Amino acid sequence: MGAASPVAGITPAVLNTGSGPVRVMCAMSVPRLGWQDHMFCWPRGLIPYGISPVRLEGAFWGQCRERVLTDMVEMDTDPKAPPLWILTLDYDTIFEQDAVPRMLTYATASDYDIVAALQMKRRVEEPLFTMKSEDGDRLAAVPRDHFVYHNVIQANTAHFGFTMIRAEALKRMPHPWFLGKPDKDGQRGPERIDDDIHFWQVAQGHDIKTGVCTRVCIGHAEVWFKWPDQNMKGLVQHPGDFWENGGRPPENVWQ
Repeated sequence: MGAASPVAGITPAVLNTGSGPVRVMCAMSVPRLGWQDHMFCWPRGLIPYGISPVRLEGAFWGQCRERVLTDMVEMDTDPKAPPLWILTLDYDTIFEQDAVPRMLTYATASDYDIVAALQMKRRVEEPLFTMKSEDGDRLAAVPRDHFVYHNVIQANTAHFGFTMIRAEALKRMPHPWFLGKPDKDGQRGPERIDDDIHFWQVAQGHDIKTGVCTRVCIGHAEVWFKWPDQNMKGLVQHPGDFWENGGRPPENVWQ
């Protein structure tokens, strides 16, 4: 199952925002081996603000994530203390040194319960969140001005790479928060529900307002293979494309 959650003894940091003081804890998901860029990124973005990340590690990501978040919520028992916000980080997240206070500024000033930073998917040219129209259909395109004019936009799914969660919102969500489900045929095909998507569905079903902050963007670490092309210039290829192509480089590689 992985290492036990070391939440006990961790004191939340207290940061001042335009909306008043808040307490902040951080749940960081990590593998046994990870990105060095991230490992040199998070200390400069957390330590100056007194935030001690709590590591979650194990084969069952959803279970580990839920255990750590549950422990953090259960220790939030003082009604006189400033509101508790929980920051989630992934091991492949790259962010600026002032991303935490900027994110808190927009999250606490809004009426959103969960606010994720703006992040791109791997491999494809799409942001890592989804939006729905008034009739419930997934939006395929949104005017750029919508992102320019709003600090936080409503989203029905997002990510946990750099996401602020109001602890009080988690208290309103029934367990399990993370649960993977196969498709109607019992297969793990495109129609499956992954652990993280289940979380967003539970949140939506219990009036938890979820969104994406358009003022804070983060990087998503990703490997690319670089080959020489026919003109001895760089030609990049995603690892997925390499293996789906039978372990071969792109067609216009140097020969």
